[in-house]
Amino acid sequence: MNKREFIKRALDTSNAFISTDSEAVAVNPNIWDFRLRDYEEKNLVITPQVEQFDFRGPGVDYKVTIDEAPTAAAALVETDDVSISSFSTRNVTFTPTEYGAAYQLTRKEAVRAFFNVAERMVKKLGYALAQKKDGLAVTTINAGATHSVFANSKTIASDIASTDTIAYDDLTEAIRDIENSLYTPMKLFLSYGQKQQLLDLQTVNQADKFGTRSAVANGLIGELFGLEIFVSHSITEETSGSATYHRAIVMGQSKTGEQALGYAIKRDPIIEREYHARGRYWDIVAHEEYDFQVLHPNALCLIYTY
Repeated sequence: MNKREFIKRALDTSNAFISTDSEAVAVNPNIWDFRLRDYEEKNLVITPQVEQFDFRGPGVDYKVTIDEAPTAAAALVETDDVSISSFSTRNVTFTPTEYGAAYQLTRKEAVRAFFNVAERMVKKLGYALAQKKDGLAVTTINAGATHSVFANSKTIASDIASTDTIAYDDLTEAIRDIENSLYTPMKLFLSYGQKQQLLDLQTVNQADKFGTRSAVANGLIGELFGLEIFVSHSITEETSGSATYHRAIVMGQSKTGEQALGYAIKRDPIIEREYHARGRYWDIVAHEEYDFQVLHPNALCLIYTY
């Protein structure tokens, strides 16, 4: 091809209608997928596993009375009176607190979005309430548990190293501590890092043995040493000095079946909408009122691992 033919066939970049030309950009549409994809939800499983108290009636706080174990009988001497034993109970007081979250939506945006913004806001608010509740349950347990076990026989959290992963003897030690306190160990709550460590031991019954995925959806992944194993994103990484660690929870119950942690419901979750005519926007507000308290500290054991 000679130079003359090449010039004749060259694109006129000054006048050709090409995709990067300003006139072309003005008419080339952005194509949107008309679906709002779901956000990734955390696995929230702690709250459904605890003892629940209905505190929806009048009152400022809610007291639960728990009987104390009696002392053993004593040997008697003929003609001597039997000594009087003290009768004791203890109280656990629930003081409910309000928790909430809110969004605002203008009418102008509501009629322009390609999805139902208000409906999606309601879903996110419900999830926000649940996330706060599960996190608060874990915080209450961590503050109130009597027993602690450290991987590889460590004694403080700041000494936890990357080699201090969860092992069978950590679980059996936690079970022993709870049983020695006269409670029955029932449940084990793990972080996802601890789940991986436990599965690497290759003894945990996998969720596919349950026959359905309903167990997986509820955070239940198997059973070991009589403990139902749950996994939750609410058990998060913590630090002490330069060490990072997670605290697994072994939860027991009393011989009558009462759980170690109590959850008192003062007011069920409510989602309310308020329209402001002058400002032409909605407030969408979610709120509820409740409290967590440890009922049986000796029925809880924390396992510190990397």
